[in-house]
Amino acid sequence: MYYNKGNLFEYNECVGRGMCSIFPTIASFQEVMLIIFRTESYYILKLEKLGTDCSLLKQNIVNGISDLISTTGYSDEQLLDLIICNYNDLIKIRNEYLSKSKELGQSPRDIKLALKLSPEMSLSEVLSLGHKYITNKNNKMSSEQKCYSELLFVMIKSVSLSLVKLLDYKICSNQAVDEIIISLNTYNYTNFSIKKAEKLIKKLAEIDLELWKERQKAQSEKFGKVSKTNVSLSTTPGKSILVSGSSLNDLYNLLEAINDDSISVYTHGDLLIAHAFKKFSEKTNLKGHFGSFNDNCLIDFATFPGTILLTKHATQNIEFLIRGRLFTTDTIAPKGVVSIGTNEFEPIITATNIAKGFSKGRTKDSIDIGYNNEDIEEKFNLISKKFHNKEIENLFIFGTSNFTDQQTTYFESFLDSLPQNNFVISFSYQCNCKNLLHINVANNFPLQLDILERLFNKIPLTAENIHFFITKCDSNTISRMISLKEHGTKNIYLSACPPTVINPTVMNSFMKIYSIKPITSPKTDINNIIKRAL
Repeated sequence: MYYNKGNLFEYNECVGRGMCSIFPTIASFQEVMLIIFRTESYYILKLEKLGTDCSLLKQNIVNGISDLISTTGYSDEQLLDLIICNYNDLIKIRNEYLSKSKELGQSPRDIKLALKLSPEMSLSEVLSLGHKYITNKNNKMSSEQKCYSELLFVMIKSVSLSLVKLLDYKICSNQAVDEIIISLNTYNYTNFSIKKAEKLIKKLAEIDLELWKERQKAQSEKFGKVSKTNVSLSTTPGKSILVSGSSLNDLYNLLEAINDDSISVYTHGDLLIAHAFKKFSEKTNLKGHFGSFNDNCLIDFATFPGTILLTKHATQNIEFLIRGRLFTTDTIAPKGVVSIGTNEFEPIITATNIAKGFSKGRTKDSIDIGYNNEDIEEKFNLISKKFHNKEIENLFIFGTSNFTDQQTTYFESFLDSLPQNNFVISFSYQCNCKNLLHINVANNFPLQLDILERLFNKIPLTAENIHFFITKCDSNTISRMISLKEHGTKNIYLSACPPTVINPTVMNSFMKIYSIKPITSPKTDINNIIKRAL
């Protein structure tokens, strides 16, 4: 069985409708929003030249773009409201620019609005207009221009999401915001420049990397030192809340708001890493981790007898789940999910006390999470020594993962087929092997980045015999691969990316441009690597 063939997403939440494929409605919605955002960016840049402070307007665009990543669960009414609201903002910005130019006695450089909308229009009418415009524009672009156009938008979304996550820590990068606005404005030119897009993509990748480093620093300063911790996978009788997503801040704020010792809080998905931080270990209400490790919310959520909090930008498919006990800290909530706002947890606490809760609980094995800095340093020194002495022929690094059964099978078979003079550093999968170092950071990429920086202070990232295997493709994955390539990484292997992240045709072009190889089967991949080394 090949790793990235067949139904790769068979065992995670992506199997549900709307997660592994992108609805035509959502695709058209994103196209319309891009038209609005890039036109707003044009007028913002013009206003700034006239001395207007547009910082709030720019931040609104960044927030809007990051919201595009989690729109799969929105109703048609919500999508239409978002379009009309942002379109009205565009008209206000345009009028402000025209008025300001007149006041200063300057001739305004207006552009033709690609969309002319009215409150009476239906969603289908709006999307039809947007699709018609995009189709006409694409017909005038070469296939290479289309590829770079979409790649640039993927990068804009990645940096926007990184910015919003960093804002959780009250930190903003004006440079990153400005670069997003400049990048959006390139879509306003009749002839889309590939050379300019290449430069912007590279610049955005550099900025994204710095944002991840800033987030790592911020989360460490706020939540304390990371240490190796044993996390319970069992449940106990009583009222309970499940917290899913990736926002450590939302989880911490909820724990701070709970005054009732009888309410147990469990993490889900990527929030497993919270247990490794000192500040979270002090929270007595935080009991453990619930569910599988493949983000299988369809099963996990349906079997959890308490309330569920979806933290900011959680993209789980909840379409087929029973509503009424699902809450989110996002400003806009999918239909049937209650938006509680930031730090307003009373509704979820009240609902928790009404919910059934666990009647008996269930005992399961525990899991180790986190790491000890001294231990990592010692092991990296040993790996470095063996690498430089050529005792390690190839060094493989397995990054974050979706933890599907197929991926686990691939990894187990990979290790079985790997010669002992090769070594694996895994941030995802574990086994009792002499030639493997497992560091469990539960898909927390800022932590993974910090660890890798320590490793590559000892061995060269540019070495021909270092191989990165990326087994989770999300909104930031493209940016991470570009960053690795820009820093001289020779070998990157990638599993299949869902269309929700990037168009498959563009993905194929991207892999050719950056010389990224597809993951196939364990024996084939190992044989090709070892054969090439010979």
